[in-house]
Amino acid sequence: MGAIAAVYTKTGDPSQVIEDLLLALGHRGTTKSTYLVSESVAIGCSSHSDVAERFLQRPKAALTLDGSFYQRENPVKFANTHLTKGIMRSAASRVMSEPGGFSILVSRETKIFAFRDTNGLKPLYFAANRRLTAFASERKALWSIGLTKTNRVSPGKLYTISRHGINEARLIQFKPPQEKRMTYAQSKTQLVRVLKRSIRRITTRIGRVAVAFSGGLDSALTAALAKTSCGVELVSVGLSGSPELSTVDKYARQLDLPLTTETFELDVLETYVRRVVWLIEEPNLMKVSVAVPLHWAAMLAAKKGFTVMLCGQGSDELYGGYYKYARILDAKGRKALVAELYRSIIEAAEVNYERDEQATAPFGVELRTPFADLDVIKFSLTIPSEYKVKAGNDVTRKWILRAAARDLGVPDDIASRRKKAIQHGTGVENAIRKLAKSRNLTAEAYLTQVHEEVRKQKTMP
Repeated sequence: MGAIAAVYTKTGDPSQVIEDLLLALGHRGTTKSTYLVSESVAIGCSSHSDVAERFLQRPKAALTLDGSFYQRENPVKFANTHLTKGIMRSAASRVMSEPGGFSILVSRETKIFAFRDTNGLKPLYFAANRRLTAFASERKALWSIGLTKTNRVSPGKLYTISRHGINEARLIQFKPPQEKRMTYAQSKTQLVRVLKRSIRRITTRIGRVAVAFSGGLDSALTAALAKTSCGVELVSVGLSGSPELSTVDKYARQLDLPLTTETFELDVLETYVRRVVWLIEEPNLMKVSVAVPLHWAAMLAAKKGFTVMLCGQGSDELYGGYYKYARILDAKGRKALVAELYRSIIEAAEVNYERDEQATAPFGVELRTPFADLDVIKFSLTIPSEYKVKAGNDVTRKWILRAAARDLGVPDDIASRRKKAIQHGTGVENAIRKLAKSRNLTAEAYLTQVHEEVRKQKTMP
């Protein structure tokens, strides 16, 4: 969607610093606007489209945002109503609770305020030295001005930068789960209700969306929900011969939705690995193996003219999709399972959402998921864990979501499918291991080498 940045300087002119930050974020959009708020504060943004929807300046004040408020036609106007005057803590709390994925920077004279949506769907980082403090949508921008020790803006916190330093205040956080006494039928009925409401929110005023489609439960349910609100086209990607591409056509027909696929050959994989490692700023094998197919899917969606792509991210953490949850349940019991599910939800921004957003950002395609809706998360935390994962080496898991999917029109053939992770279904992780082996390296060592090679590049490989 775009990039935002701000800088507070104790000495020197911040104007050139803000230009340098946005230059390093050029892959997120080349149309930019900056504003010198005071002698010590500058703020700016860039976008693939019109920055007027992302940036607002007034005498000695400015506001910029990356992302969307799903139910607000003019996001910067809505943010301005709350954030450029009055008490910032209460205003930021109200804005954080708004449905959407966003990061926001506000300047008032010699202060900078920064925060993200409660889920952390849009990345934002900061760093400081003796001379200045800076914020940017990606760490590479901070690295480019010599700030190597970076920190993420934690979802739910408000950060205030002034001559007194950096202040952090926790405003919102998901409460630890308190499971309710509900029958299976009651849980399913309410889950269907909140999922329907979530999809209406993320598709408001959108005529058509792409759905990153694997043929699995999460993407199929997302597509089935979305087609009740807007036009839907499925997009599927993978390496030649991958399991995912061999089955998606069948499942698309079952959902009665159009499908576009794109196959990538092994000889181009290394090019995309280098690009994705640069984009997500980490050499982690799991993250790279997930980010590469998401990068491909966003590229395909952009070719088809889409600006919003839906995905099923967040479902596994809510309903126990990963096999690790079954292992924890059998080894340590239900209390340990519930604690691990909660921890996964709290850490989803760092583990999943930031990676996914950065992998798809160069194409101007906004990634949205119905499972990151605040009401969906809050209710799902109250669903009894035995409706999610069963004892005794549960290889199916996510039982309550599968039942809800059937009620929402997902064919049983899809609703009953066992989970196959995107990195395996598209063939990417195994192919990366083969690339590494051809160089007599482990996959981890290979990606670390790539990271060292691309990290200092000023433009996207």
